[in-house]
Amino acid sequence: MRTAAQDNASKQPLAPGCVTSVASAPGVTATTSAVIFDFDGTLVDTMPVHYEAYRQAFAAAGIDLSREDFFGSIGGNARETIPKMLRGRSCSLSIAELHANKKRLVNDLFASGPIQILETAKLLEVFAGRLPMALASSGSRAGIEILLARFGWQKHFKAVICGEDALHGKPAPDLFLLAAERLGVRPAECIVFEDTDAGVAAAVNAGMRPFDVRLTRANSAEEFGR
Repeated sequence: MRTAAQDNASKQPLAPGCVTSVASAPGVTATTSAVIFDFDGTLVDTMPVHYEAYRQAFAAAGIDLSREDFFGSIGGNARETIPKMLRGRSCSLSIAELHANKKRLVNDLFASGPIQILETAKLLEVFAGRLPMALASSGSRAGIEILLARFGWQKHFKAVICGEDALHGKPAPDLFLLAAERLGVRPAECIVFEDTDAGVAAAVNAGMRPFDVRLTRANSAEEFGR
Protein backbone atom coordinates (compact mmCIF):
# COMPACT_ATOMS: atom_id res chain seq x y z
CA MET A 1 0.00 0.00 0.00
CA ARG A 2 1.32 3.42 -0.96
CA THR A 3 1.79 6.02 1.74
CA ALA A 4 0.76 9.66 1.79
CA ALA A 5 4.45 10.61 1.76
CA GLN A 6 5.01 8.65 -1.44
CA ASP A 7 1.96 10.26 -3.04
CA ASN A 8 3.43 13.70 -2.27
CA ALA A 9 6.68 12.83 -4.01
CA SER A 10 7.54 13.32 -7.66
CA LYS A 11 6.67 10.30 -9.78
CA GLN A 12 8.99 11.07 -12.67
CA PRO A 13 11.13 7.98 -13.44
CA LEU A 14 14.81 8.29 -12.69
CA ALA A 15 17.57 6.87 -14.83
CA PRO A 16 20.60 8.88 -13.63
CA GLY A 17 22.96 7.24 -16.08
CA CYS A 18 20.91 8.77 -18.92
CA VAL A 19 20.64 12.26 -17.39
CA THR A 20 23.10 14.66 -19.00
CA SER A 21 21.75 18.09 -18.02
CA VAL A 22 19.92 19.86 -15.22
CA ALA A 23 16.93 20.34 -17.52
CA SER A 24 16.58 16.57 -17.94
CA ALA A 25 17.19 15.76 -14.28
CA PRO A 26 14.26 14.15 -12.44
CA GLY A 27 12.00 16.42 -10.43
CA VAL A 28 13.75 19.67 -11.42
CA THR A 29 11.47 22.54 -12.47
CA ALA A 30 11.98 26.13 -13.58
CA THR A 31 11.67 27.25 -9.95
CA THR A 32 14.34 24.87 -8.62
CA SER A 33 17.28 26.83 -7.17
CA ALA A 34 18.97 24.14 -5.05
CA VAL A 35 19.22 20.40 -4.53
CA ILE A 36 19.29 18.53 -1.23
CA PHE A 37 20.31 14.89 -0.98
CA ASP A 38 19.72 12.42 1.78
CA PHE A 39 22.73 10.14 2.26
CA ASP A 40 22.01 6.58 3.44
CA GLY A 41 19.76 4.80 0.98
CA THR A 42 19.90 7.65 -1.52
CA LEU A 43 23.56 8.11 -2.47
CA VAL A 44 24.99 5.04 -0.73
CA ASP A 45 23.63 1.91 0.91
CA THR A 46 25.29 1.81 4.31
CA MET A 47 22.37 0.38 6.27
CA PRO A 48 23.92 -3.13 6.47
CA VAL A 49 27.09 -1.51 7.84
CA HIS A 50 25.12 0.51 10.40
CA TYR A 51 23.25 -2.61 11.47
CA GLU A 52 26.46 -4.55 12.01
CA ALA A 53 27.96 -1.73 14.08
CA TYR A 54 24.82 -1.42 16.20
CA ARG A 55 24.62 -5.21 16.57
CA GLN A 56 28.17 -5.32 17.92
CA ALA A 57 27.59 -2.34 20.24
CA PHE A 58 24.41 -3.89 21.65
CA ALA A 59 26.05 -7.31 21.98
CA ALA A 60 28.86 -5.79 24.03
CA ALA A 61 26.15 -4.54 26.41
CA GLY A 62 24.57 -7.99 26.54
CA ILE A 63 21.61 -7.20 24.28
CA ASP A 64 20.64 -8.97 21.08
CA LEU A 65 19.65 -6.61 18.26
CA SER A 66 17.63 -8.28 15.54
CA ARG A 67 17.47 -7.01 11.98
CA GLU A 68 13.75 -6.43 12.50
CA ASP A 69 14.35 -4.21 15.55
CA PHE A 70 17.01 -2.24 13.69
CA PHE A 71 15.31 -1.70 10.34
CA GLY A 72 11.98 -1.03 12.03
CA SER A 73 13.51 1.84 14.02
CA ILE A 74 15.61 3.80 11.53
CA GLY A 75 14.68 7.25 10.26
CA GLY A 76 15.39 9.70 13.08
CA ASN A 77 18.57 10.59 14.91
CA ALA A 78 20.27 8.27 17.41
CA ARG A 79 18.56 9.90 20.40
CA GLU A 80 15.25 8.87 18.85
CA THR A 81 16.09 5.50 17.29
CA ILE A 82 18.16 3.75 19.98
CA PRO A 83 15.29 3.72 22.51
CA LYS A 84 13.10 2.17 19.81
CA MET A 85 15.72 -0.53 19.21
CA LEU A 86 15.92 -1.28 22.92
CA ARG A 87 12.14 -1.90 23.07
CA GLY A 88 12.04 -1.17 26.78
CA ARG A 89 14.87 -3.55 27.63
CA SER A 90 17.21 -2.42 30.40
CA CYS A 91 20.78 -1.60 29.45
CA SER A 92 23.85 -0.94 31.59
CA LEU A 93 24.95 1.79 29.16
CA SER A 94 23.30 5.12 28.49
CA ILE A 95 21.94 6.03 25.06
CA ALA A 96 24.96 8.30 24.58
CA GLU A 97 27.39 5.53 25.50
CA LEU A 98 25.75 3.02 23.16
CA HIS A 99 25.85 5.56 20.36
CA ALA A 100 29.51 6.42 21.00
CA ASN A 101 30.44 2.73 20.83
CA LYS A 102 28.43 2.29 17.65
CA LYS A 103 30.07 5.33 16.00
CA ARG A 104 33.55 4.00 16.75
CA LEU A 105 32.67 0.65 15.20
CA VAL A 106 30.93 2.05 12.13
CA ASN A 107 33.70 4.55 11.40
CA ASP A 108 36.21 1.70 11.28
CA LEU A 109 33.96 -0.14 8.82
CA PHE A 110 33.42 2.99 6.72
CA ALA A 111 37.15 3.64 6.41
CA SER A 112 37.98 0.44 4.56
CA GLY A 113 34.98 -1.86 4.15
CA PRO A 114 32.93 -2.33 0.96
CA ILE A 115 30.27 0.34 0.48
CA GLN A 116 27.60 0.28 -2.20
CA ILE A 117 27.26 3.48 -4.24
CA LEU A 118 23.72 3.91 -5.54
CA GLU A 119 22.52 5.08 -8.93
CA THR A 120 21.33 8.46 -7.64
CA ALA A 121 24.96 9.43 -6.92
CA LYS A 122 25.44 9.92 -10.67
CA LEU A 123 23.34 13.08 -10.36
CA LEU A 124 26.10 14.77 -8.33
CA GLU A 125 28.14 15.36 -11.48
CA VAL A 126 25.05 16.54 -13.37
CA PHE A 127 24.24 19.24 -10.80
CA ALA A 128 27.88 20.17 -10.04
CA GLY A 129 28.57 23.81 -10.89
CA ARG A 130 24.97 24.30 -12.03
CA LEU A 131 22.83 24.17 -8.88
CA PRO A 132 24.08 24.44 -5.28
CA MET A 133 23.78 21.18 -3.35
CA ALA A 134 23.45 20.25 0.30
CA LEU A 135 23.50 16.95 2.12
CA ALA A 136 20.95 16.49 4.90
CA SER A 137 21.16 13.24 6.85
CA SER A 138 20.11 12.00 10.27
CA GLY A 139 23.45 10.18 10.42
CA SER A 140 26.49 11.16 12.46
CA ARG A 141 28.89 13.70 10.98
CA ALA A 142 32.07 11.71 11.59
CA GLY A 143 30.92 8.72 9.57
CA ILE A 144 29.45 10.82 6.77
CA GLU A 145 32.63 12.85 6.43
CA ILE A 146 34.71 9.67 6.21
CA LEU A 147 32.67 8.52 3.22
CA LEU A 148 32.52 11.95 1.57
CA ALA A 149 36.32 12.08 1.71
CA ARG A 150 36.67 8.48 0.55
CA PHE A 151 34.53 9.08 -2.54
CA GLY A 152 35.76 12.62 -3.22
CA TRP A 153 32.27 14.09 -2.81
CA GLN A 154 33.03 16.98 -0.42
CA LYS A 155 33.50 19.33 -3.40
CA HIS A 156 29.87 18.88 -4.42
CA PHE A 157 28.22 20.12 -1.22
CA LYS A 158 27.98 23.73 -0.11
CA ALA A 159 26.44 22.51 3.17
CA VAL A 160 26.50 19.20 5.03
CA ILE A 161 23.80 18.88 7.69
CA CYS A 162 23.96 15.90 10.05
CA GLY A 163 21.99 14.46 12.94
CA GLU A 164 23.94 16.47 15.50
CA ASP A 165 22.87 19.73 13.87
CA ALA A 166 19.14 19.54 14.66
CA LEU A 167 17.11 18.68 17.72
CA HIS A 168 14.56 16.66 15.79
CA GLY A 169 15.23 14.13 13.05
CA LYS A 170 13.02 13.27 10.11
CA PRO A 171 10.01 13.46 9.60
CA ALA A 172 10.49 16.82 11.33
CA PRO A 173 11.65 19.42 8.76
CA ASP A 174 14.57 20.72 10.86
CA LEU A 175 17.44 19.20 8.84
CA PHE A 176 16.07 20.35 5.49
CA LEU A 177 15.20 23.83 6.70
CA LEU A 178 18.73 24.25 8.05
CA ALA A 179 20.13 23.04 4.71
CA ALA A 180 18.08 25.66 2.82
CA GLU A 181 19.25 28.34 5.24
CA ARG A 182 22.89 27.37 4.70
CA LEU A 183 22.38 27.38 0.93
CA GLY A 184 20.72 30.80 1.10
CA VAL A 185 17.54 29.73 -0.73
CA ARG A 186 13.86 29.54 0.12
CA PRO A 187 12.57 26.06 1.02
CA ALA A 188 10.06 26.15 -1.85
CA GLU A 189 12.98 26.43 -4.30
CA CYS A 190 14.54 23.13 -3.18
CA ILE A 191 14.16 19.62 -4.52
CA VAL A 192 14.98 16.82 -2.08
CA PHE A 193 16.12 13.33 -3.08
CA GLU A 194 15.02 10.85 -0.41
CA ASP A 195 14.43 7.12 0.08
CA THR A 196 12.22 6.80 3.18
CA ASP A 197 8.70 7.76 4.17
CA ALA A 198 10.12 9.82 7.04
CA GLY A 199 12.48 11.65 4.69
CA VAL A 200 9.81 12.38 2.09
CA ALA A 201 7.49 13.61 4.85
CA ALA A 202 10.28 15.83 6.23
CA ALA A 203 10.72 17.44 2.81
CA VAL A 204 6.96 18.03 2.51
CA ASN A 205 6.87 19.44 6.05
CA ALA A 206 9.69 21.80 5.08
CA GLY A 207 7.71 23.08 2.10
CA MET A 208 10.09 21.47 -0.39
CA ARG A 209 9.56 19.28 -3.45
CA PRO A 210 10.53 15.65 -2.66
CA PHE A 211 11.69 13.08 -5.16
CA ASP A 212 11.28 9.54 -3.82
CA VAL A 213 14.09 7.48 -5.34
CA ARG A 214 12.21 4.27 -4.49
CA LEU A 215 9.76 5.07 -7.27
CA THR A 216 12.41 4.98 -9.96
CA ARG A 217 13.18 2.42 -12.57
CA ALA A 218 16.92 2.45 -11.90
CA ASN A 219 18.15 -0.36 -9.71
CA SER A 220 21.78 -0.73 -10.65
CA ALA A 221 24.64 0.11 -8.31
CA GLU A 222 28.33 -0.42 -7.96
CA GLU A 223 30.20 -1.56 -4.92
CA PHE A 224 33.13 0.53 -3.76
CA GLY A 225 36.03 -1.14 -2.00
CA ARG A 226 35.73 -4.80 -2.92
